[in-house]
Amino acid sequence: MCARCRIEDHADHEVEKVDVAAETLTQQLEYHKNELSTLQTRHLTYMQSIRQGTESTDETHNSLKENIRHIFQCLRSQLDQREKDILIDLENHTKETKAAQHALLTACEEDKKTCTRVLDYINNVFRFASKSDILGLERYVGEMTRTCLDTAAPQTYAVPTAVFNTNSLSKLKANVSGFGAILTMDMDGKSEIIADRGTQTDDDFMADVEMKHKMDMEELKTKIDSDEKHIESLTKLTDKLNSEIESLKSRIDEKEAIEKRDAKTIDFLLGVTGVAGECDVHLLKPGAVDRSFMLKCIPLKYDKDRVNLDCVHINTEGDLVNSKPGTRPAGEGRLKKYEGTCSTAPLLMDGCHQYWEVENRVSLDKPLPKTWLILEVGVCREEQRDVTHWIGRRPHSYSMIVSHCTTHSGICRKIWKEGKRVLHLPDTLPNTAGASHTLHYGVVYDGARKKIVFIDVKEKKVMSTLDNVDCSEPLWPMFGVYNAHLLTVSMRLVVGSDINMTEEKKAMIVKALS
Repeated sequence: MCARCRIEDHADHEVEKVDVAAETLTQQLEYHKNELSTLQTRHLTYMQSIRQGTESTDETHNSLKENIRHIFQCLRSQLDQREKDILIDLENHTKETKAAQHALLTACEEDKKTCTRVLDYINNVFRFASKSDILGLERYVGEMTRTCLDTAAPQTYAVPTAVFNTNSLSKLKANVSGFGAILTMDMDGKSEIIADRGTQTDDDFMADVEMKHKMDMEELKTKIDSDEKHIESLTKLTDKLNSEIESLKSRIDEKEAIEKRDAKTIDFLLGVTGVAGECDVHLLKPGAVDRSFMLKCIPLKYDKDRVNLDCVHINTEGDLVNSKPGTRPAGEGRLKKYEGTCSTAPLLMDGCHQYWEVENRVSLDKPLPKTWLILEVGVCREEQRDVTHWIGRRPHSYSMIVSHCTTHSGICRKIWKEGKRVLHLPDTLPNTAGASHTLHYGVVYDGARKKIVFIDVKEKKVMSTLDNVDCSEPLWPMFGVYNAHLLTVSMRLVVGSDINMTEEKKAMIVKALS
C-alpha cells in the first residue's frame, strides 16, 4: 500500500478508499458472526440432548436389569449361568454406549470452544483492527468459519436405547443356553428385535445380533475418529491464523515506526536545507539522516516570459506545445533560437538529489525525415540556453532527445553530454503517419556526486547515467518541442506531489546513483 495514499489523495494512482473496501468485508464478517452464533446454539442444544440421552440410558439400564432378574427368577435352575452372561453383555453394552456418548459430548464441546474462539476473535477485530487489517483477515476468518460449519453437529441426539429381547420365551426355556440379548432401539423408538423364523436357529439369531452390534460400534468409532480429526484441523487453523495476525501486526507496527521516523527525518532535513513547503521530499534510504539520501521533487515551472513564441507556446492547461500562439504578447528577454523554454530558476546547489518528470503526448501527422527532432529535455549553463535550437551539441549541456534516426529508420532516443552523443536507444514509436504515443521521462540531478540520470518512467528503467557533470556553475532545466508542420507535441511538467514516487522508482534511482 502506498504510504501517501493512506493520508492524502495521490495523483496517478488508481485507488479505492479503505472505508469503501472495508465496508463490504465488514458485512461479510457480520454474516460469518451470525452463522457461527446459530451454530453455537445448535452445539448447546445437541450437548443437552446428549446429556439427557445419558440419563435415559441409565434409566433404561436399571429398568432392564430388574426385568431380567424377574424373568430369571422363574428360570433360575436352568439360567444361572446364562443370567451372568446376559448381565455382563448388558454392562458392556451400556459401557460402550456411554463411552460413545461421552466421546460425542467431548467432540461437541471442542467444536463449541473453537466456534467461541472464532466469535471472540471477530469481535476483537471489530473493536481493535484497522480497516486495512480487515482487508487481510477476511480470507482466514472465512476459512475458519467454513471449517466450523463443515463439522456442525445435528440439532438433537438420537438416544441409542437398549432393550431386552424375550421373543419365544417358551422355546428359550428349552434352549436356555442361547437365550437373551441386549439390543438397541431405533430413532423412532422401535426395537431391533428380530422375529422368529421357521428356518432360523437360536445360534443364527445370536450371530445376527452380534454382527449388528459390531457394525454399530465400528460406525460409532469411525464417527468419533472423524470428529477428532476435525477438531485437530480446527486447532491447527486457529494457531495458523493467530500466527498470521501476530506477523501482520508486527509488520504494520514496523512500517508505521519507519514512516514516523522518516517523516521526522524529512522535517529535520527540510529545516536544515531551508526548503520546507517548496518540495515534495522522499528518503531514498529508510531511516537515513543524511541529506545525500534525500530526494526532492522540486517545483519546477516553465518560464512563460522566455518562451520562444516564434515556434512554441504554453496552452491554457500549462503544457508546452510545438505551435505558435494565436497572439504574441509583448515582452523582452524571450528565447530567439531555442525552440522551447527554460525553468524559472536554475537547479539548487545544496547537495540534495533533485528530480522532475515530463509527460509528452506525441502524434505524427507525417513521417519524420532524416534526423528531425520531436522533443528535448535536459540541463545546461545559462549562457548556452539560446545559442541554437537544441542544447545537445553545446558544451556544458546534458540532454535526452527523441528524433528520427537514419540508422534504424525509425524514431529513437539519444543521450548527449557536452556536445557528444553517448547513447542511442531505438524504437520509441514507429515513424508512420497517424502514429501516436505518450512518452514519460524523469530526470535526476545529483550535484554532490556530479551525476545526471535519465529515466524512462513508462518502461520503468534507467536509460543513462551521466558521470562527471560540470556542476561548478548553476544548471538550468530546458524543455524543447519541435516541427509543428510534421507532428503535434504537448509536454506537461510533472513535479512536486504530482510525482508518483514508488519504492520501485526509489530503488532504481539509488542503483543508478551508486
